[in-house]
Amino acid sequence: MSERARVLAWRLAILVVLVGAWEWLTAIKAVSKTPGLYWIDPFFVSRPSAIVRRFAYLASDQVRLSIWAMALSTVQSTLWGFLVGVSTGFAAGLALGRNDRLARIFEPYIIAFNSLPRIALVPLITMIFGFGLLAKIVLAWSIVFFIVFFNTFQGARSVDPDLIHSARFLGANDRQIMSTVIVPSALAWTFASLTPSISFALIGVVVGEFLGGESGGGLGYLIIQSLGTLNAADMMVALLTLGVIGIVMALGIKQVEARLLRWRPEYRSRP
Repeated sequence: MSERARVLAWRLAILVVLVGAWEWLTAIKAVSKTPGLYWIDPFFVSRPSAIVRRFAYLASDQVRLSIWAMALSTVQSTLWGFLVGVSTGFAAGLALGRNDRLARIFEPYIIAFNSLPRIALVPLITMIFGFGLLAKIVLAWSIVFFIVFFNTFQGARSVDPDLIHSARFLGANDRQIMSTVIVPSALAWTFASLTPSISFALIGVVVGEFLGGESGGGLGYLIIQSLGTLNAADMMVALLTLGVIGIVMALGIKQVEARLLRWRPEYRSRP
């Protein structure tokens, strides 16, 4: 058995044990003489069997807004916010990382804006952009931008000067040095920030959906709706779906990272 197969087998085994223990402990009374008292109260966390039934119901055409439509709305907002945040954060980090004067000029403004809690910006963003797609994109952008910016900024400043001098010695101009030396070196730092960035973008979108209600759609709306009705099964459906979405997005980023950074030694050795 290969190492990859062993890792996958262990992951599946852990998942089976956790789900089985969850199902079992939510069905066993903690004190036999006390009705309604369980080791794990299903009222708060539901049960895997009930969650599967609710997922099947929410995925059917019996509901007006299916789980697929809500998940698609959340994924769409997350991807747009992520892409806009990464592109602008990378460009700004590269520009300021290679220009000391610009970095000193914008430093207090960047620190001040980055110090604002993003949750505090939600009311302002919704007042300006409403409760729809644009507001969720802006909220995700406000988180992703600074994560990518600071990594790219540090990467642009950490380029080995000897590489730049060697490129100039070989006749490279400023544009060629930027595209062949500085950008590839900064990309390694940028990609280190992408996995947490997509997770935080997803968090930002869900927070925006909390306030947007049904007009904003998304899995955040399902969480708030299930809270209002004390429906733990629906809430767990939304949370588990968000977890799966996060895993898929992170794996996708890893694949893109391995393809774009295949010149680095750690990626060359991968099968």
